[in-house]
Amino acid sequence: MIRSVLAAAALATALPAAAQQSGSLWSRGFNQGITEYRTGQWDAPTGGALALSCLPSGQASIAAQIKGRAPPAGSALRLRVSSRAGSREWRFATDGQGSVKLAASSADFRGLWAALRSRDTVTIRYSDGRFSVQSLAGAGKTLPATPCG
Repeated sequence: MIRSVLAAAALATALPAAAQQSGSLWSRGFNQGITEYRTGQWDAPTGGALALSCLPSGQASIAAQIKGRAPPAGSALRLRVSSRAGSREWRFATDGQGSVKLAASSADFRGLWAALRSRDTVTIRYSDGRFSVQSLAGAGKTLPATPCG
């Protein structure tokens, strides 16, 4: 009995460590037909966060936060994806809620998706100068090869 309790306790402490060792800073969730891929900590007073949502309509949504705040409505959201191989930047116009909506099949979304899967960092930059750098560790394993596929 004592052995089984000790084994269960050892397993319980080993599982979180194993999850942390996977190295992925990205997560995937599914709710009401929407698949969402996220990195960063949402609604946090420091740092940044990025979410890509795949909507049943074939549309995609890009949401970002810096220090818990979305980009200003009707402004530009810039995403620069970088690695030693170089960098590429995308500029998107935000809607009234500070997010971006576009076709999941659009060249811009497909290009961003591929870059997120293969590069090291993404810099989220707002038109007012605020920015945050997010790691892309694990994005290649979390994001499927085909955007919203």
